[in-house]
Amino acid sequence: MKPLTILVAEDDLLSRMVLERSVVQWGHHLLSAVDGEKAHQLLETHVVDVCIMDWEMPGLSGIELCKWLRSYGKNTPYVILVTSKDQPEDIQSGYEAGADDYLIKPYDLKYLRRRISTVAEKKQCQQALLDQAREQTGVAALTPLDLYVSDLSLMRRRT
Repeated sequence: MKPLTILVAEDDLLSRMVLERSVVQWGHHLLSAVDGEKAHQLLETHVVDVCIMDWEMPGLSGIELCKWLRSYGKNTPYVILVTSKDQPEDIQSGYEAGADDYLIKPYDLKYLRRRISTVAEKKQCQQALLDQAREQTGVAALTPLDLYVSDLSLMRRRT
């Protein structure tokens, strides 16, 4: 499976080191941020597949970064929000801000690894479909948006 680029945004040194070591051991490319501002800079300058971010960080919080990412409009990463906030209203707030996943601290790394593996598998399937569509159409610059629009056109013709 193709390695992902994963941004770890965590202000707690021990938690960040554990996440960094795990991401590298799992065979992925690592970007790391000690606070929300640094994470924001990295997200603006790098293509990131997965972002593992703490809710509470100096500068920008994980929630603020989620909202910014979802309004950004570009290809946004899969966001896993990690936090000790375990109340239903907190979880709801995390998802409403744009998190794709929510892990409550302390969490088991095997669950995090499984979530990342699922993202990698989906990206691999999407790329295979895109490559197949490019081959069938002969259009080298076909984008995921082109496929989406083409699928909508086909669905309209069927009705």
